[in-house]
Amino acid sequence: MNFKLLILYIIVLLVPQFLFAKKKERSEALTDSTQIVIHRIFVGGNKKTKEKIITRELLIKTGDTIYQEHLDSYLEKSKENLLNTSLFNYITINTIIEGENQVNLYVLVEERWYLWPYLIFEHADRNLSSFFHNADWNRINYGLMLVKNNFRGRGETVKFKVRLGYKEQFQVSYEIPYVDKKRKHGFSTDINWFRQKEIAYQTTNDELTYFKDNRNFVSKRYNSQVTYQYRNRHYLSHKISASYSYNFVKDTILALNKNYFGTNQNKLEYLGISYNLIFDKRNYKHYPLNGYNFDFLISQKGLNLIPNEMQGIWEIQSQYFHYNTLSSRLYSGFGAQGKISSNRKQPYFIEQALGYNTYLRAFEYNVIDGQSFASGRAFLKYAIIPMKIKHIEAWSWSKFNKIHYSLFINTFIDAGYVYDKNPNPLNVLPNNYLASLGIGIDLVAYYDQIIRFEYSINRFGNNSFFIHIGKAF
Repeated sequence: MNFKLLILYIIVLLVPQFLFAKKKERSEALTDSTQIVIHRIFVGGNKKTKEKIITRELLIKTGDTIYQEHLDSYLEKSKENLLNTSLFNYITINTIIEGENQVNLYVLVEERWYLWPYLIFEHADRNLSSFFHNADWNRINYGLMLVKNNFRGRGETVKFKVRLGYKEQFQVSYEIPYVDKKRKHGFSTDINWFRQKEIAYQTTNDELTYFKDNRNFVSKRYNSQVTYQYRNRHYLSHKISASYSYNFVKDTILALNKNYFGTNQNKLEYLGISYNLIFDKRNYKHYPLNGYNFDFLISQKGLNLIPNEMQGIWEIQSQYFHYNTLSSRLYSGFGAQGKISSNRKQPYFIEQALGYNTYLRAFEYNVIDGQSFASGRAFLKYAIIPMKIKHIEAWSWSKFNKIHYSLFINTFIDAGYVYDKNPNPLNVLPNNYLASLGIGIDLVAYYDQIIRFEYSINRFGNNSFFIHIGKAF
């Protein structure tokens, strides 16, 4: 890929965001300074959800005095907050004048279906495109997962999972967002047990290399975590987590990669602690078109509190993304994320940068190991079909007979860099400038379902058509 062409592409993609943003600011002048009082708030449609869970997300409460010109903005943001709980499909907030400068609010919610028994039949690769690329149908998981959202009407989530096949997993998790009357403090816990007959033991030519034993399990892992959450404001949350991890592999893995655990033992256990600050002001977290979010995480793996514990590894991760509504159908967004960690050679199974939870488009087939990384993204998209709501009268089930969907075409760029102190000479992507661009079609549907069809090319000339589930960023 020509570097000058890439720079030109970035300029063309980003400049309209600032031009449109300034124009929008000029059009939002205040015209009415009348003060109004919120007299009463009525909530309806909540057959399961406790009213206090709903009113927690409203930016205004009974007795508040606000300027009239701010009311629509408060109501719109309150609707966004309620939708981002993932408890409701649709929100309507109406206002009725009660008296001189007094207003009543009527909040009507349409609840989702909360009990989901999932039959698991899925690929075990890092992403759907990687699975199609490998075309290995032995890497299939199957099983059953039971999820109860909004348990007891308090926003709690209970999950049980039994997954067999390529990557066996047994999971139990529970989350309660609020345990106090002021609805600021919450907790969650998660317990996972995994075992596999095939695992990746090293990275060669920027792709994972696997070892498989058809008769015995090669790897076993146990992870448990408990998290305390403090949400003192609508958009700001703090999370403190403590965790324990136990990992075991067969001696064959250590013979193939002496640095798999960083020691000569075939088991590794460690304690961990982390602090996570989250500021999220996106209009819709599953597919944002307006707003921004910031995330900061600092963690330590290995606290030297148990015998033979792994030497401590610290990590700092952060991300910031911004989304703009440029016109009624035109949207843009940009942002960056990165990680820095202990500046030394780390155990292979921990030393992960790009290609795992975070990847660059057109590099879906690759993994890039290293202690630190930085990446940036930008997009410009157009709504071919703005959100439409359709009633299916033939369906009597109210939780599913009212659907919404939208379709977007977009163009995007990704860029990144991974630092590896002691890279494998067979891998060329670490310590190298990475970039890609492409076009895509996004289908967004109700119950937070998103399917992306993308064609992208990277700076090395590698290009392909990719399919993804979920938002890009």
